[in-house]
Amino acid sequence: MSFRKLLSIMEELKECAEQGMPILIEGKKDEEALRNLGINGNFIKVSGSPLKLFEIAEIAALSSSKIIILTDFDKKGNQLARKLSEDIQRLGSNPDLQLRRKIMAITRRYIKDIESLPRHLHQLELEECPYGVTGQYYRPYYGTEAR
Repeated sequence: MSFRKLLSIMEELKECAEQGMPILIEGKKDEEALRNLGINGNFIKVSGSPLKLFEIAEIAALSSSKIIILTDFDKKGNQLARKLSEDIQRLGSNPDLQLRRKIMAITRRYIKDIESLPRHLHQLELEECPYGVTGQYYRPYYGTEAR
């Protein structure tokens, strides 16, 4: 059941990305993981950027009225999500934390970062379909580099 729910959330995220909504993520590994899940969007990395968070929020707000915030689920990720959300609202755009919350609700006990999503999705598929794992819904991701 969790496999299908998480897959549905990934499809929702993919649709948002296809509509051009920017997706705020923490770093390069998060982008690689999402691309391995078939999500190709306007990713804006917030960690390691020379820009301040408010400047990153400004860039995102200029490109769309709705911005998806998909930071990690740890303390730092929660702080980033809160700050970015506040900044985006101040700029008159709509921060979307719903997808992040949905993913957290399903994965909370198992993963704490976006880069672990492909592996976790694969594990859920193995549990649901132990004899028929196809990976047809995503590209299985086993290492730190995209295949």
